[in-house]
Amino acid sequence: MRKNYFPIILLLSTFLVIFTLGCKRESVLDNPVPTTPTIIIVNDLTQVIATVSGIVLDENNAPIASAVVTSGGATTTTNSNGMFIFQNISLSKENGSVTVVKAGYFKGIRSFKTTTGKNHTVRLQLMQRVSSGTVNTAAGGTITSNGGANIVFPANAFVTSTGAVYTGTVSVYSRWIDPTAANLPFIIPGDLRGVSTTGVENILETYGMVGAELTDASGNVLKIATGKTATVSFPIPASLSASAPANIVLWHFDDATARWKENGTATKTGSTYTAQVDKFSFWNCDVPNTNFITLDYTLINATTNTPLVSTSTRIKRSNGNYSYGVTNNAGFVSGLVPKNESLVLEVISSCNTIIYSQNINSLSVNTSLGNINASLPSSQTLTFTGTVLNCNGAPVSNGYVPLYLTGGGGGYAVISATGTFSFSLINCSGATLAYNGQAVDNATAQQSVAFSGSATVGTISLGNINACATAAGPDVYVAGSIGNNAVIWKNGLPTYLTTGSSQAAANSVFVSGTDVYVGGYERSGFGDIAKVWKNGVATNLGGGLYPNGSSFDARANSVFVSGTDVYVAGYAANGAVIWKNAVMTTLAGGSTQNYANAFSVFVSGADVYVAGTAQVPFPNDQAAILWKNSLTNNLTTNGSTLASASSVYLSGTDVYVAGKESLQGTTKARVWKNGVATTLSNVFSAANSVFVSGTDVYVAGKDRVLVNPGNMPDIPTLWKNGVSTNLSNVVGEAKSVFVFGADVYVAGVEFDGANTIAKVWKNGLLINLNSGTTNASANSIFVK
Repeated sequence: MRKNYFPIILLLSTFLVIFTLGCKRESVLDNPVPTTPTIIIVNDLTQVIATVSGIVLDENNAPIASAVVTSGGATTTTNSNGMFIFQNISLSKENGSVTVVKAGYFKGIRSFKTTTGKNHTVRLQLMQRVSSGTVNTAAGGTITSNGGANIVFPANAFVTSTGAVYTGTVSVYSRWIDPTAANLPFIIPGDLRGVSTTGVENILETYGMVGAELTDASGNVLKIATGKTATVSFPIPASLSASAPANIVLWHFDDATARWKENGTATKTGSTYTAQVDKFSFWNCDVPNTNFITLDYTLINATTNTPLVSTSTRIKRSNGNYSYGVTNNAGFVSGLVPKNESLVLEVISSCNTIIYSQNINSLSVNTSLGNINASLPSSQTLTFTGTVLNCNGAPVSNGYVPLYLTGGGGGYAVISATGTFSFSLINCSGATLAYNGQAVDNATAQQSVAFSGSATVGTISLGNINACATAAGPDVYVAGSIGNNAVIWKNGLPTYLTTGSSQAAANSVFVSGTDVYVGGYERSGFGDIAKVWKNGVATNLGGGLYPNGSSFDARANSVFVSGTDVYVAGYAANGAVIWKNAVMTTLAGGSTQNYANAFSVFVSGADVYVAGTAQVPFPNDQAAILWKNSLTNNLTTNGSTLASASSVYLSGTDVYVAGKESLQGTTKARVWKNGVATTLSNVFSAANSVFVSGTDVYVAGKDRVLVNPGNMPDIPTLWKNGVSTNLSNVVGEAKSVFVFGADVYVAGVEFDGANTIAKVWKNGLLINLNSGTTNASANSIFVK
């Protein structure tokens, strides 16, 4: 197993960054120069390819390791220094985002406008998730958070995540965010951009935020019941009280879209704002502003002529408000600032002191300031240099060096075409800092052993670093479809296997060494052609329209590689078949007359196991079948009228099969171990995939669940040792499961009301593989 020190998502030769600036509220918004508002109607559907890197810290600036980080359709974990990177992933152009989940902390989300080909550096501080108290549902009650923020809950106001009435004790985890806090830019959800009720984007100046999570005694999420509201009181800091307007716009943070959305108003009463809310994540009192432009610049250390990496910078307005940003690997930063105002650019040290400033004249249009050569105190800068070599001793021309400084500092160095790197970081008042890092070679997925040391000021030469140690993490492959295209995703980035000119889909993926095999089909004329792709090159297995005008359907449903042999299970001309190295064999009992299908193949030594379905004599009409070396085993229970076996997996000498059976008028998810059946659900359900890890048996499928009164959809479900977990509360299906180390990956689909969306869940955390603008499906997953 490879060491999972620093997972690489996808490769990119160089990377830069852009980060949206938010506004810190310190006094009332004013616009001394009349301006024409910048009216931007929000559209987050357009996707671009870019890179995201960053660091995750707690509120004491200590790194948080092993946090689950998601961006676009990709997921990774932070390394021991709290650092992460996603390279060349698909993100929303108008609202890229990063989501961080770690037990014991509130979820962290950072949003930004995305620029194609650039790297977006983010710094997130996760807020500790500490209980603020409990409420009895029958009586309701008041919860007091930090800073004196209050939430008043009425009686009988709680329901479960599925909409069922909840009675009992409610645990409340709440947090007030001080709008004058120095770390405001790093702890707020999203960024300080908001979408009005008319869909217009605004930059926001906050007077404070309050958020809460509600759970039962077992930690299950609770919600406010329909028709009920809670009263939230937001403390107004004394420095803002005089300028605080009597009524202020209220904004709700929508986790699903990573956006602040206008949602009512709050009223000033004394030193607080009070509002009624009907849901919870975070609520925000803000003054909106549509008079803004985009500003960008690149910070350079004037002494060493090297970029200032992961450096905090802000734009100060004449009224004392700020916009914040963090530079990327090239020292670049970009974001939204008010137009037609005199501004001051400031560079901030890690101890929150101003170490460089420069006036900016009033701007009325989007502006690039180019390079800003900042003359910085020598006692507060560190410059790191070095050369990265590969296993052959040649310079690495495509890679990076993550480097961490104690106290939460650090960043990513870009490796040049000659293998060298040089960049500057801000120190705080000349303190001696420990550093550690590791070089990564993108071309070979190799990394160096970790290096460390300490430094105070000046230039630190790290010498030659050999990126010739362990590989940098698992790759996640998903086979499926987008529209008419057969697609294979690697770490969230799709590769199209077909042109889309006719219907096609990828049904199965198997990785052997460096070779990626995909089974599926493509329509030709009036027939489907079964195909297997090896590293993107297709081999036709059979089916389609023939010169004499006859046609028959054939599809490849499952692929398995054993040594040099490639096995593919599927069907041809209504018969269940197995192809070995493209030579087809019809399975016994699965002839064309029996309308059979082979859904899954697993090879162990000389034994070939295939799971599928075939017609058998009454009382079993369509039976679940396990073929071993083409010999038929009927798994169906006596009395079942419709059944199928969808997946087969061998663990030692035990044979596991997942599928479904129709019993007493209800189709039920089933798993067979050595032919003995276990029912997973007694309502309409299906088991699509089985995977065994140690003594644990994982099954992916769908189960019918009561979401709210009158709504009982089939939803994606994962069973572990027979215990179900609902992966979602919307219509969908889990189609494939794969366990890698301690991580459980599930591929499937959800229906958003218009289209099906290809999904991956890693340890229950949802990842979208497509935007939802067209139908898509994730059918099979393999992790290596």
